Amino acid sequence: MQEQVASMRSQLVGLVLLLAAGPVTAAELVSPKDLQASWFDGKTISTTGPRGGKAEMTFSPDGKITRTGGRAGAARQGTWRLDDDGFCMRLGEAKRDSCYLALKNADGSLRVVRRSGGAFTWTR
Repeated sequence: MQEQVASMRSQLVGLVLLLAAGPVTAAELVSPKDLQASWFDGKTISTTGPRGGKAEMTFSPDGKITRTGGRAGAARQGTWRLDDDGFCMRLGEAKRDSCYLALKNADGSLRVVRRSGGAFTWTR
């Protein structure tokens, strides 16, 4: 059973990588530990959503997140946590976590892919 779950996870990650990388861009999966060390360090991240919306996010090392901008425009607080393949976060009044995989682009930016939908691009 555990082998089946690992195989399914590997297939899912492979599919997400294929879809998110696009036909021209090569990308590599960023491990949860590397995300924590390099991106979840309290520094501001600029993010662009799949429809072009812009926001800024700060992931504090203590598991808290602040987002400003975006659709609502106002600051939102929330929490983040690492999981086996990436990270999950919950903002504002959300009833459940949204989970993501992070792919490193050649230019150093990240393509952050929601496991249930569109991709965001993070830069500094």
